[in-house]
Amino acid sequence: MSDFPKIISITNKKGGTAKTTSALNLAAALHTTGKRVLMIDSDHQGNLTAANGLTPVEQKYTLANLLLAAIDCPEDVDLHLHRAVLTIKEGLDLVPANRRLADAAARLQVMQLSQYSSCGNVERYCEQMMSSLLASLKSKYDYIIIDCGLQHELLTINALAASDYCIIPVQAHFLASEGIPAVLDMVRSVQARFNPELKIAGILLTMYQSRPQLCQSVRENVNEIYGESFHVFERPIEYTIKVAECPAAGKSIFEHAPRNAAAESYRSLAEEVLRLG
Repeated sequence: MSDFPKIISITNKKGGTAKTTSALNLAAALHTTGKRVLMIDSDHQGNLTAANGLTPVEQKYTLANLLLAAIDCPEDVDLHLHRAVLTIKEGLDLVPANRRLADAAARLQVMQLSQYSSCGNVERYCEQMMSSLLASLKSKYDYIIIDCGLQHELLTINALAASDYCIIPVQAHFLASEGIPAVLDMVRSVQARFNPELKIAGILLTMYQSRPQLCQSVRENVNEIYGESFHVFERPIEYTIKVAECPAAGKSIFEHAPRNAAAESYRSLAEEVLRLG
């Protein structure tokens, strides 16, 4: 993969890990450093779309349009891009999503069944449609941040197959860390089959409260189990009411409460991301 843009998927198979909040605020933090950033909402619930102040159901052109074009009419992808890429502010764009993305996921499944019946003689794989459509966008951005959903595994595989890195957010709760092995299995599968260059940028502790003993023990546990094999981001994302309000407000933490402790946490995350090779 080329040096730029860096394509980063934010993914975890468990809900409640602040995945969308982290995608939104990492993108915003990178943008504040002068980077050109594209956010991609790859969740049919459209949470990242809503977190940017948009109403998912009202979006006529979305990631679904792009994926369906990549599947059925790859030569027409460029015609759809200018409609599906929305400008949030100068240098910060979004490809939105809504329930129609479930239709695109179903179409990917049909394509996958066709692959299985072709005895391996396939020119285009359903797992690489995201890579195909991003090829036309790469020159415009420094970073592309993909918010992966919890359902429709083929969409997440597509995101990972197109990415340079993935970040695994984990809620600072004892049971939440149990979701990490499932994500690691998926990453290894994608590395083996579609994207050997994919790297795990790190495990990101979210919704962290520095005082409660439970949060501290989870941080120690994650470092003990995974710290030698995978990077654990230096500063956990502080849990504050202000960062929890961001998705409903349709703003990043840097617009909503720039001096909040969570804003400092996301600035620290962005600094580490900027240092990625």
